[in-house]
Amino acid sequence: MLLEELLRCQIQEWYPAFRRHSIPTVIIPLPTAFLRYLAGQAAYPNPNADADADGGSDEEPLPFLLPAITSGRQPFAPIHAHHPDPVSLLSSDSELFFGSSAEEVHDPDADHPHRPEFPDLEAAVDAAIAELGGAALPKLNWSAPKDATFMSADGTARCTCFAEVAMLLRASDCVAHDLTSARKSCEDFVRPEGARRNARKEVSAGAEEGARPNTNEADGSRVIDDGLSDSREVGEEGGKANAADCDTKDASEEESDGDTWVDDGFQYYLALRKWYPGLRPESEFRCFVRERKLIAVSQRDASAYYPSLPGWSSEVQPKIEAFFEDVTEPQFGSNNYTFDVYVRNDGRVKLIDFNPWGGYTLPLLFTWEELEEEGRGHELEFRVVMQQGAVRPGLMTAVPYDMLDWGKGSGWDVFLKKADEELNRQMNSPDGDS
Repeated sequence: MLLEELLRCQIQEWYPAFRRHSIPTVIIPLPTAFLRYLAGQAAYPNPNADADADGGSDEEPLPFLLPAITSGRQPFAPIHAHHPDPVSLLSSDSELFFGSSAEEVHDPDADHPHRPEFPDLEAAVDAAIAELGGAALPKLNWSAPKDATFMSADGTARCTCFAEVAMLLRASDCVAHDLTSARKSCEDFVRPEGARRNARKEVSAGAEEGARPNTNEADGSRVIDDGLSDSREVGEEGGKANAADCDTKDASEEESDGDTWVDDGFQYYLALRKWYPGLRPESEFRCFVRERKLIAVSQRDASAYYPSLPGWSSEVQPKIEAFFEDVTEPQFGSNNYTFDVYVRNDGRVKLIDFNPWGGYTLPLLFTWEELEEEGRGHELEFRVVMQQGAVRPGLMTAVPYDMLDWGKGSGWDVFLKKADEELNRQMNSPDGDS
């Protein structure tokens, strides 16, 4: 994978040209302080501590802290807002259900010395979410925090406020991969000299020219630049609920190897994509383009069998081929790449995302060896899961590994033992409840 191909797949690069064929999205440049926060560093470091940082001191990592909310609104909806009781709602006033800014909410981290705040970014994100209808899916230049949905109240990447966006981004290994490893994984990447180090340990990452601005008033794309970014403008508009690929197993391994974010001047963006709760996963497909030819299409959700899909695929295929020939191929600059589409009930095709060829992009029902086979013909191959027994195992991207590991000595094992000990202590205590 070449660096140029990777940069071309950034959402702020391709979205302005394809906005009519995609989903409403707002793109916001991220300030350096917020990138430090996502990387687990102090958002506003003490300038006198540079010498210690360069010396590689073994400081404890910062705790997981949500940014302070400066707008005065409650950072998360009350728990009953996610799972309301229909009967109680009839007798409840709207303020109780939706939460009140005057409502006292205990915040144990309110006085933590390392807790950052980003008032300008918070205002821009909340305004963008409101513009998109009140809910959005967040992603960085390439990836969405689909591996961090275990943190959310409803188990999805749906966000309704800045606090939820920050929580998912901060908890995601896919987002960390965007920051630390995406460009470095390119075969022609060259590490720059003199990049400013922002880590407490030895780091490696790269610089490349910033994302070229693709948006302006002439093409109808709105520009958001309220001083949030340390450089460059921003493209904007349109979005949906999906994301670039990231193998979270590899991403977490890379993070544990000591790689971390470096402030090398590269501009990162937050894309907020309009949330559509009624989207059907069986209507999304990944398309593989090699030497500017559409050679393969795969069911996007390769971990499930949808009974209607085998018969419907014959209707979908010509629509995807026409979309490629009329929309994607004439405007996208790479020779080899993948793109994801959503086919609506009325037959219209919506562009969801672009991903580079190979690398961390998942081949789904294919393998990269199959797709790169020299003798492969030019006839399009369309693959869907044909029966229940043919389902491929899904990637473990929904919860941390510690939540899946029940073996001896695991986190769950230690937790349950301590819970048993505490229960026994309370049961045997003379002052315990009977």
